[in-house]
Amino acid sequence: MRITEIYAEVVNASIYSNYVFVIAKTDEGVTGFGDATLDGLEFEVVAAVRNMGSKLIGKDVLHDNLEVSGDGGGLITAAAASGIDIAMWDLKGKALNVPVYQLLGGARRKEIPVYASFNRAIKDRTPQGFGEFAKELVSRGNRALKCHPFDGVSWKTPLENQKKLVDTGCERFIAMREAVGDEIAVGVDAHWRFDMKTAMYVADRLRPYHPFWIETPIPEKKPELLREFRMKCGVLVAGAEMQAGGDAILPLLKNQALDVYMPDIRYVGGITGMMKMNSLLEAYDVLVSPHNMCSVITCASSLHVSAVMKNFMHLEYHPAEAPWLRDFSDTYWDVKDGKFSIPEGPGLGVNLDLNLLKEHPYKKAQPLRLNMLGA
Repeated sequence: MRITEIYAEVVNASIYSNYVFVIAKTDEGVTGFGDATLDGLEFEVVAAVRNMGSKLIGKDVLHDNLEVSGDGGGLITAAAASGIDIAMWDLKGKALNVPVYQLLGGARRKEIPVYASFNRAIKDRTPQGFGEFAKELVSRGNRALKCHPFDGVSWKTPLENQKKLVDTGCERFIAMREAVGDEIAVGVDAHWRFDMKTAMYVADRLRPYHPFWIETPIPEKKPELLREFRMKCGVLVAGAEMQAGGDAILPLLKNQALDVYMPDIRYVGGITGMMKMNSLLEAYDVLVSPHNMCSVITCASSLHVSAVMKNFMHLEYHPAEAPWLRDFSDTYWDVKDGKFSIPEGPGLGVNLDLNLLKEHPYKKAQPLRLNMLGA
C-alpha cells in the first residue's frame, strides 16, 4: 500500500473556528485522516501539509519510515507535522486491520474518563448561566466539567484595577459548584491571565469550592514563579498545552512548575510525538491529561494514546460547537457516566465524509469575546 496524495482540507466548525483535516490517500483506495488545526493560520498550515507531505508520496505504508518532523519550525510546522503523523498511524492501523492503540502496545483502559470543557459552547455568561449550563452537561452524563470564566482579565493589569472582572470569574465558578454539588468534578482554566497576586487571590477564593485544578494561571515563560504559585496555592496546577516538544516542556519539568501536564496531540508531533512526550512525563512521574480541542479526529487519536498512558488522569473534550459536526464522520462520542469508549475499528476507528466536508468551507472566524490567549 503506497501513498499517492497528502493534502489538507479547511472546514468550518462554528462561528468561532475552522478545522484543518489532513487527508492521505493510497493506491489501494484506503484513506487516512489527521488533524492539523491551528486557529487563525489555517491556510499557512495547508501549505505546510502539502510541502511536508510531498516527501512521503510513493512510500509504502507498512515498510517505509513515514515519520515527519516539525522540530524548530514553530507552531505552523508543528501542526502540519502532527496532522500528517496522525494520518500515517491511521493508515497503518487500517492496513493491518487493527486499532491504533494495539500498535502502541495495547490498552491499559478501554474506557477513558473525560471532562467537558465548554468555553465555546456556553451562551449565557452570567454566573447563573454557568450554573444552568453545568447542570445541563451533568444531565447528559458528564461527571467532570471545566470552565473558562475570567473574561477580559490580563496578567498585565494589577488586581486592584480589574477586581470586578476577577470576582465575576470566581462567581461563575462558584455558581457551577453550587449548581452541581460536590460529587461532580469542576475545574477552572485561567488562560495565562494572572500575575502572582491575582493568581493567589483566585486560589484563595476558589479553594473552599474544591476545583480539581487551576489551569494555566501564570504565563509559562516564568516557570520559577509558576512553581512558587504551585507550592502556595493548595490546588493542583495544570498547563503546558502549547508546548510543542520536549525542549519546550523541560524548563517546566525541571522547575516542578506543574502538577498536571496537558500536551496537545496537534502540536507535539501527533501520535508519535505524544508517545515520546509521554515517556518524558513518565520519567518525571507527573500526571498527564491531554489537551483535546477537539475535532472528531483529534478526539479519536487522543483516546488511543490515553488508553496506553501510565500516568493518565483524564481527557478533555468539547461539546460540539455546531450541529453539523456530528455528521462529518461515521463515529462520534456521547459521554456515558463520565467516560468515552476507545474506538475499536481499524486505525483511528473514524472516517470522514469528504463530500460533506466540502459543504462547510472555510469562514472567517469571529473572535471570542474573551480575548483568549489559548483555546
